[in-house]
Amino acid sequence: MNRRGNLITRLIGSVADLIGVEPRAAVARPATPAAWSPAAALAAERPPSSLSAFALSTRPPSGRRASDSVSFDVACRTCAGAHFRVFAFPLIAPDPSPYYGLEPGDTFNRPPHRLACEGCGEIHTLFDIRTDGYDGVLNGGGATESGDSGEAPIVGASAVTITLIYNIELDELQEYASEEGRHPSDLFDAFVLYALPLDGSPPLELVYECA
Repeated sequence: MNRRGNLITRLIGSVADLIGVEPRAAVARPATPAAWSPAAALAAERPPSSLSAFALSTRPPSGRRASDSVSFDVACRTCAGAHFRVFAFPLIAPDPSPYYGLEPGDTFNRPPHRLACEGCGEIHTLFDIRTDGYDGVLNGGGATESGDSGEAPIVGASAVTITLIYNIELDELQEYASEEGRHPSDLFDAFVLYALPLDGSPPLELVYECA
């Protein structure tokens, strides 16, 4: 895939700003109406199949970030509960650390990530970089290391919002998706998980490049 700029550098500021959360002072809205790109609009209408285990509420585009992102608030499809424990495969970075941005002793919360509903206990996979997104569907998995043992909750009961980014033109996505028998929304090229704990703990923010 021919990258169109460094995707992560487009996530300027906090993830909370990306999804439109305003925990402090309100931010002035632009004069022009916010809108999604064609690819993001399609995903808003029909989210990726990998998220089918959850009930999703689409957040309107905020207009403060690139319109190629679409955000969803996550709820339990079984009981409609809106609070989850987030699971990962934690790994303590060794010395020297081979992981970019992690110092020795830091925790690397490796995917896949599952959510456990606080209301009914249902547990489903939210994101698996080995099978989800552009690289997961087309290239046999993303570059981020995944875990296969030692799964544990990394944050308690939290409201969860996810953001998907589509940095590819819709006609290109449609061509690739058609070749694989998939829907274009399955081919997102970044995944953002934002969990806001009910107990007032700092939010959990995880960002993955998937292309």
